[in-house]
Amino acid sequence: MDGSVLQSAGLIAIAVAMILTIYDLRASLEPETCAECPHCLARKEANRRRQEELAREYARKNGLDQDEEHRLD
Repeated sequence: MDGSVLQSAGLIAIAVAMILTIYDLRASLEPETCAECPHCLARKEANRRRQEELAREYARKNGLDQDEEHRLD
């Protein structure tokens, strides 16, 4: 194999390793969750409400509001 091919393969391997390391470090910062404790349940509920709020806001901004469809019928 040519040396330039090995250098390119090495650079790609390093870049992939860096991306995987960054992903792993980010994932390790997320707190542990369980299905039983009130704290985790509250955080899960807050996240669900936030996602619903974002979905409603997105629909309103983009004219996809479901209430408008019901009014036309």
